[in-house]
Amino acid sequence: MQRTALSLLLGLLAVSSSAFAGDWQLLPVRDADFKPEVTVSAVAGSLDPQHGGAGTYSGIELALNCLLLQPPSGVMRTHISLGQFDHDGLKLTDFEINPRWTVKLNQGLSFGVGPGVGLVNAEIAGHSATLFALQLGADLDYRIGPLNLGLGARWQATEGKEIQPGRSGADNALVQARIGYNF
Repeated sequence: MQRTALSLLLGLLAVSSSAFAGDWQLLPVRDADFKPEVTVSAVAGSLDPQHGGAGTYSGIELALNCLLLQPPSGVMRTHISLGQFDHDGLKLTDFEINPRWTVKLNQGLSFGVGPGVGLVNAEIAGHSATLFALQLGADLDYRIGPLNLGLGARWQATEGKEIQPGRSGADNALVQARIGYNF
């Protein structure tokens, strides 16, 4: 997992170094002009875990402009999600915090990419473990007034803790769609 984390970090730095050159804004929430642009969404998709076949994933997500830090270009959006997968005897309950560097592609359409951290509770055949996770993802969102439509993909690497004898970790990939409300 350490090698995976280092690879994710180096890749993100290489892609984003020129976009992040300039003055960063610390605690933008203190600025009188700050707008959090909160979005609450229902999420559904397909999750493909390392210990089983792909199946349905569902959850909820809260996304908002980051209260702590904003880059010189684009917007840092924080996506906080809670979701669940239950298929072929494997149950995953997943809590994630994913900052996304987001740029507007045109009116209403935006693209975001970034890393994340999470906790995954994995259950197999009566055995369970809570695993720390790192992830990398990308999102495409379309805002139509109060309606938000989104697509996303993320890869998640978990620590290699044993869930049951012979099965460790719960790495997975997720492709999802979102429908939400922009406040």
